[in-house]
This record gives sequence, structure tokens and C-alpha cells, in this order.
Amino acid sequence: MPRHTLIIPKKHQRWVWDVPNVGAYFEVVRTVARAMQKAFCEEIHSRIMGEEVPHAHIWLYPAPGRAKGDPRDFERNARAIRDALEPL
Repeated sequence: MPRHTLIIPKKHQRWVWDVPNVGAYFEVVRTVARAMQKAFCEEIHSRIMGEEVPHAHIWLYPAPGRAKGDPRDFERNARAIRDALEPL
């Protein structure tokens, strides 16, 4: 999906529930979601994943049809998230 972002722990954990200091992990997820709100749109969705890929991750993505910009311009989308992270 265009503009989606995965938040993946550096150390392998099978499930999000196994991530050490899960509170800090969710703080990172919130920080990236807020940056995506600034970069794309207010409505950012999330899914906690793990069944199709055996590694803990949380998937963030803008509401379909609501995000501004070109969904296929991956470099510009990544830059928009990075730029929005700067002031946070």
C-alpha cells in the first residue's frame, strides 16, 4: 500500500507482545504516526501484525483516498515523514 510504514523492532521478536520495554516501542509508533499525520493526512490507521511475517511489526498507513501527494513517489513520501519527524 502506498505511503505505508512498518515499525519493526531491531531485535527479533516473534510477537509485538514479546518486545522488551513494549511501552517505549509504542512511543516510537506514536511518534511516527504523528509525523505521518503532518506529512499526509490526519487519519492514520494502524494494525498490529505478525501472522504473515514471523517478526513483530506494527503497520501504519493513511486512510485510503485521504492522503495528499503522489502515492507512488516513494522518495518524496519517505522525505515527508523524515521532515515531519524533525520538529517532534
